[in-house]
Amino acid sequence: MTAAPQATDLARQLLLRGRSTLAGLPGLEPEGSSRGLALTGQEVPLPTLEPFHWTSQVCRSASELLTTLQWSGGLSGGLGPVPLLRGRQSFFESLRTTVFSVSLVVQARRVVAALTCADVACRPDVPIPGTDAELDAFVAAHGDSWVQTAWIGGHMQGVYTLYAQSHEQARDVASAIDLLVSSGPVTLGPRFSQQLHAVAKDTNVNVRCQVSIAGLANPPAITEDTMAAFARGFGVLELDQPEVLALQTLGYEEVPALREAFQPVASNRTQLRGRGSDPGWLRQWQRLRELINQCDWVEDTCAIYGVPVDPSLAPNREQLRTDRRTIEALCAQFHDSPSTPLPAPALAGMAKGSPRLQVRLSDGATMGGRGGAPFRYEDRENAVRRRRRLVQVGLRAGNRIDQIRLRYHQEPAGAVDEWINESHGGDGGSNLGDIELPTGVGLTRLQAKTGIPDGRVDELWLFSSDGQRLGGGGKKGNTPLDWQGAPNQVVLGFSGRSAAELDSLRAVIATFEPLLWEPLRPEEDP
Repeated sequence: MTAAPQATDLARQLLLRGRSTLAGLPGLEPEGSSRGLALTGQEVPLPTLEPFHWTSQVCRSASELLTTLQWSGGLSGGLGPVPLLRGRQSFFESLRTTVFSVSLVVQARRVVAALTCADVACRPDVPIPGTDAELDAFVAAHGDSWVQTAWIGGHMQGVYTLYAQSHEQARDVASAIDLLVSSGPVTLGPRFSQQLHAVAKDTNVNVRCQVSIAGLANPPAITEDTMAAFARGFGVLELDQPEVLALQTLGYEEVPALREAFQPVASNRTQLRGRGSDPGWLRQWQRLRELINQCDWVEDTCAIYGVPVDPSLAPNREQLRTDRRTIEALCAQFHDSPSTPLPAPALAGMAKGSPRLQVRLSDGATMGGRGGAPFRYEDRENAVRRRRRLVQVGLRAGNRIDQIRLRYHQEPAGAVDEWINESHGGDGGSNLGDIELPTGVGLTRLQAKTGIPDGRVDELWLFSSDGQRLGGGGKKGNTPLDWQGAPNQVVLGFSGRSAAELDSLRAVIATFEPLLWEPLRPEEDP
């Protein structure tokens, strides 16, 4: 079967089909669960005047992102975006957005078939509910809403997520992206990626690109580098497995014969899904997940550096989880008895806000003198957000420290992990070996003897948090140094001076201070 008839058949199967507000919610309504037909209507084909459509959209909130991924921004009437279809729900969750994330969605879309229905009425063999029990039974059999329009085809969605951690960062990121995309149509490619990564660097946020493809039985693996070429050819690809691009749904209360009977369900649905400026509890449920994502990122970052987590994090995250369970209990109540009025939940987790790491970077005392050429610890303002850390340090020494070798790992700004290798000094002396620093292990103590002001690093010892020790050199230094970090401190790296030997060395020290809890503003997307 070719794509168009296959797509038309899929759309026809969906028209008038019942749907649930809770579709896709874990444990309650599995996506694709069977619903009987309660309505009849006339099938009306819709024109596909733009069979290939390319768009870019800046999303300042997860609500905007959800709407864009579901391709619901252009729909009018009805209930607005239906719960995300399973594939796109998984893709959305993989983005791990936080409450201040800003996303740029670039997507190519092809509509193969689109159907709507007219002259909708109740089936004569389906009785109109007259009691609460009958209404509950009706919803169990037919859902609380129905599909009025279905669009079938394929798409490629690329999402650049910029993980801002405050109101100010989110505003700066959105302004910079607006400026980037307002200069003309978005042209994917290396230059655009470089510009977007430059925005992330300038605003001190992390960025990640992920791609989702629908409509192909065997989609190729697409990366940020190959996305442009694939998008350019998407308009002529044969869609051998067309999928649902979007659904427009209406509540059964829009059917005149069911309007009065369905008011209790419609009222509950409004509380769950929201209306207008009221976000609804399911959006609150999603935003609680975003706050938990940020808590997890903070905790994971502390674990990577081996520093203790702020004690305020765990109880606040548990409150967020409790609030999610509260909303899930309301959803279960609606699932079991959609006619019973839902009580307003007491949600305390959002009052605290979103946790933000506060890390102060400082330079340790200078070991050595002023000879040689300088080497720097680069891009220090972005080091912790990119989780840059020392993973290996090596030394050469004789009577003095001849060489220091540094290997760093940091999370990628692009698609692959990044490793930075540095070697400072010469090849004199003997190789003292290397100290390996796995995840969660760092340098917590430095001992040295140096000549000041015109000497070099005569002796150096490095101590790790897991008990390793590396060092050597001579005994001629006139100035000792013994730095031992506090539990919330770790050596991020080193700067200094070198030529044939290590002339000077200075540690870059990160001090993890108490978390800043960024409040959520009522006027923003809740």
